Amino acid sequence: MSKIPVKPTSRQAIWAHVRNIRRSLGVEDKLYFDIVHFVERVMPEVFPEFVFEICTEAEMGNLHGETIPSEHKIRIREDVYIGACEGRGRDRLTMAHEVGHFFMHDEQSIVFCKVDPNGKLPNFRDPDWQADVFGGELLAPSYLINGMPVREIHEICAVSTACTERQLYAIECEKKKGFEIIPA
Repeated sequence: MSKIPVKPTSRQAIWAHVRNIRRSLGVEDKLYFDIVHFVERVMPEVFPEFVFEICTEAEMGNLHGETIPSEHKIRIREDVYIGACEGRGRDRLTMAHEVGHFFMHDEQSIVFCKVDPNGKLPNFRDPDWQADVFGGELLAPSYLINGMPVREIHEICAVSTACTERQLYAIECEKKKGFEIIPA
């Protein structure tokens, strides 16, 4: 988890943001989201300054991906990129996570404040939590998977079982707060 807080954002706000992106792409009602195509083809069209780099493990070390907002750049480690191309859920989520950083975090989103060095950032201020929520929603949208079996979501959306279970748990948590999940 990052120790650099960003502007507070709720899960519901992130879900709405992702739904708007999917709607603008004409895929609001599609379960499967082709993240590789989106990063390679769509993002460069929408953001002419966008740079996508596939890097070696030697270049990135233990980083699977990173987003550099000041350079409009997403870098993905080669083995993760290959896994995403092959439909591995964890690797697809890594790419979606970095897209989340690209869409939500820039120099203006960072908030400078004193953080307890032994404490943990609240989720709604943690950029990695926000990017995880974004990525999960992009690949397995709450409004489409609500009520579906885990295995079916895992197979159709091509996400890991862990991602599927997190999404379903988040849906139940939001419902308990009174949030209505409105289908496409």
